[in-house]
Amino acid sequence: MLSDTTAPAEELQNKLAALEELLLAYGRVAIGFSGGVDSSFLAAVCSRIMPANTLLVHLTTPFIGTPEQASFERSVDGQADEGPHFKLPVLNLSVDQLQLPQVACNDADRCYHCKRAGFTAIVNHAKSLGFPTVIDGSNASDRGDYRPGMRAAEELGVRSPLMEVGFTKNEERELLRAWGYPVWNLPAGACLATRIPTGEELTREKVDLIRACEDYLHDLDLSQVRARLVGGCMHIEAAPSDVAKIAALGGAAVNDEGKTPLPAAIESALRELGCAHISPEVTPYIHGAMNQ
Repeated sequence: MLSDTTAPAEELQNKLAALEELLLAYGRVAIGFSGGVDSSFLAAVCSRIMPANTLLVHLTTPFIGTPEQASFERSVDGQADEGPHFKLPVLNLSVDQLQLPQVACNDADRCYHCKRAGFTAIVNHAKSLGFPTVIDGSNASDRGDYRPGMRAAEELGVRSPLMEVGFTKNEERELLRAWGYPVWNLPAGACLATRIPTGEELTREKVDLIRACEDYLHDLDLSQVRARLVGGCMHIEAAPSDVAKIAALGGAAVNDEGKTPLPAAIESALRELGCAHISPEVTPYIHGAMNQ
């Protein structure tokens, strides 16, 4: 990563110039803005080169995680102690995909139907306000990942400039850090529906429980955690550094598989939140583990 005072390497500067050229060619754009790293990077670039022609469109849904929602609020509120913010107009839409049977059933196409509903709302509102091109934060790092929602975006004409130019998430973080945006080190997030295996029904109660558990774990100064609800049993996953923190809280060790016993205090807290069944071990977080 670059220090705050170091100019980005020439190769990255050239890629940034290509991205800026592509964005300017779009004309007036609306960014599907979650508050995560990808959409924040697009917002940062657009605020530098085309602020009068950019609209941020944020979806408030049952599936957005608290860290992403908080990042969105910080970036657009412009709190003095949070670094620079995006001086761009913001449209905040509420979309409840849980009301859609094809989403609630949580079959293999759930992500497609969920994204289709969300992007339809974004595209329709953006066009009505004079922003004909909608862009999202899909990037080169997403290639090869299981993302059926990208099909929905493509069908609706949503463009993915970061993918077109070849930007990776690490390169986005590098530039966001150099520009002074705190979001540069926000851990990767994913919609809360991904915490429940395909084939198990999505309900508001399940999603709210997962959010409450992850919020509690984040309050313990853990950054990359997942509360997976599998067959009614809550499983806690965490990045290696967070597994080590949990082990220390319980006075235990991390074994050769990267696992540690769930401390009694955390188990008790999760039960108070409403977890009836809890796995006794904390396991390593693996990106895409629920895609199967």
